[in-house]
Amino acid sequence: MRPQRVPTLDPLGPDELEMIEGIFRRELELRALPLKSEEAAILAARLIGAYQSGIRDAAGLTAAAERL
Repeated sequence: MRPQRVPTLDPLGPDELEMIEGIFRRELELRALPLKSEEAAILAARLIGAYQSGIRDAAGLTAAAERL
């Protein structure tokens, strides 16, 4: 199944931030990365960038994080 892409300039709301944070923290745990690391910052930027590019579902964002 392809990730859902809905390009928009809508700001991130609380629900979206919660979803991105959950994926972010899960990936940190899977990779055994500290929260305050360069790799964590890159991962966070990638997740937000993927969301802003139109990937709005958890599966698509997880896939974007896994490609890092």
